[in-house]
Amino acid sequence: MNWKNELELWFGQHEQEGIDLLCDLVKKDTTNPPGNEYLATEVVKSFLKKYDIKSETYEAEPGRTNLLAKVGTGSPTVFLPVHTDVVPAGNGWLTNPFEPTIKDDYIFGRGVTDDKGPLVSVLLLAAFLKKFENEFKGSILVGAVADEECGSELGVSYLLEKGVIKADYAIVPDTGSSIFAASTGEKAMLQMKVKFKGKQAHASTPEKGLSAIWAANDFLNGIQSLFKNETGYIGDDGDILFSPSTINIGKLSAGTAYNIIPNECEIFIDIRYTPNTTKENVTKIIRQLAVEVQNKGLCLDFEITEEEHMLPFVISENNPVVNALKNTVMELTGKEISFFGMGGTTVCKQLVEKGIPAVGFSQDGEGQAHMANERLKLSEIGLFGLALGLSIINLTN
Repeated sequence: MNWKNELELWFGQHEQEGIDLLCDLVKKDTTNPPGNEYLATEVVKSFLKKYDIKSETYEAEPGRTNLLAKVGTGSPTVFLPVHTDVVPAGNGWLTNPFEPTIKDDYIFGRGVTDDKGPLVSVLLLAAFLKKFENEFKGSILVGAVADEECGSELGVSYLLEKGVIKADYAIVPDTGSSIFAASTGEKAMLQMKVKFKGKQAHASTPEKGLSAIWAANDFLNGIQSLFKNETGYIGDDGDILFSPSTINIGKLSAGTAYNIIPNECEIFIDIRYTPNTTKENVTKIIRQLAVEVQNKGLCLDFEITEEEHMLPFVISENNPVVNALKNTVMELTGKEISFFGMGGTTVCKQLVEKGIPAVGFSQDGEGQAHMANERLKLSEIGLFGLALGLSIINLTN
């Protein structure tokens, strides 16, 4: 059987069905929060039922629906998680973000690239593999999952805790890159809160108080001194897969009134570090800067609290799932695929931590994720479906 020809024929024949399916999904407002992923899940269930594909749903909370559907009976099993929640639309749209608009071979709407467009490719692929289930030697586990945009606690993390994700590999269609680039690693994510403590007093007698804001200001100057060219990068540690480690000040909280010297100031910090460094190294930098502030007499004390930490990871280029992508893209296009490490996080992290090798591979989102007037080139639905399908077949043969 010539899988390439059959896949090309399938996606060509079902092009309009894919466009209509994407329109139906975009019309379902699954902005997270609050999520309401059940709205999109109903669309997915209806599509799968049309092709006689059974599915199961799981909810950590009412309305926060996850769906799993398996096609094939062989081994290995490849998990394909695609999230149905989207970020808030925000301002600047020229069209209604939840009324999809098609113009000049593009579809516009919130979630068309992140992540409902990739979901359509995956669903069409599932229908194709169902048709040829007897010839397909492996199996896929399709996941229409919730809560990715807010950490996946109600999505993939919940499903992993329940033990319902059983897979040998995972391909996560959530990178926003083309078929010519795949993510084989992610930086760590370390979120910390630094609280400086001063002394409250009346604003008219500052000598009786100690403003925690001035302590925070000195600390932030120290943070900024780490930046290279004021970009937020805190140093190149020689990891060729990743951009340098970064630090971001995401939030400040202090003060109660104009006429009160604030005795506390909290700084919320997000650090993304590469596998070439450690949490201990970056935490040491933060603590040293805070100690310097205290030694200058700018605060009475400080506290550093770790809010969240997710380890970095790298999947070897010799891993079978990576080789399958590499060989498929070369077979399809005659071009080599490139590999990169992400600064952001996807559900690859949770899967890798559970021992499932996971890579990011998706449609070409043209940097549209989370943007106003988010758009997707319609041809990406079929192109990505073809590349993903052949990759899975190469992996399972």
